[in-house]
Amino acid sequence: MYIDKYKVEIKGSKYHEKTDKRMKDQVLATYQSDEGMNIKALKNILEELADSHEAHHNISFNIVMKQYDHN
Repeated sequence: MYIDKYKVEIKGSKYHEKTDKRMKDQVLATYQSDEGMNIKALKNILEELADSHEAHHNISFNIVMKQYDHN
C-alpha cells in the first residue's frame, strides 16, 4: 500500500520556565512529508520515532482513503 503524505506528532510533557510547571499534552516534535512512500517504509519511521522519543503508549491514527475518480 502506498501512502501519499503523512504527519506524525509526538506529544508529551515539557517544562515551562516562567511558571515553573510541567505542561502536559504538548507537541514536542512534528514530522511530516508530502512525499509518498510505501507503508512498510512508514512503519520503520514510526518505530524509530517511537524509540527515539520513548513514545510507545496511546498511539492513535487518522487515516483517509479516497476512492479513485474514474472520470
